[in-house]
Amino acid sequence: MSRLHWIEMPGRLAIMARPRADDWLEVDITGWKASGVDLVVSLLEQEEVSELGLQREAELCRASGIEFISFPIPDRGVPDVQKALDSARSMADSIASGRSIAVHCRAGIGRSSIVAACAMICSGIEAEEALALIRAARGVIVPDTEEQRDWVVAFDKASRASPLRIA
Repeated sequence: MSRLHWIEMPGRLAIMARPRADDWLEVDITGWKASGVDLVVSLLEQEEVSELGLQREAELCRASGIEFISFPIPDRGVPDVQKALDSARSMADSIASGRSIAVHCRAGIGRSSIVAACAMICSGIEAEEALALIRAARGVIVPDTEEQRDWVVAFDKASRASPLRIA
């Protein structure tokens, strides 16, 4: 199973690398369900989904009782601000209501860290603390690029200037 890296915070949020493909995909999803995952957010673009053999991920998640959301972000890129805000608010609300969320991209470092950090920011955690907590959970420096890190910090600053916090 793709290892779930649970982030130390109020609520249950994990990041992970993409699941294994083909015959192993169902095994990974069954493992997520057994670990208590209620919602999976995939940040893979459609080309990656095809290349990695993950075309059935959404279908198999739903069949296992796991909600599945596709929020494609270019590899080593950053998301659209409004889409990220909408997604982060929804994730923070889900976490606050007791749901467990797992976020994945290809390696579980760059895009996953951005989206997890945004959800944490919408939950009241500052950007630097969010990234430190994700780094501690993942065991590697996150996110992938300086542009991604700067984007998370800018997202946090913008969130303080507008009423987006739900916590």
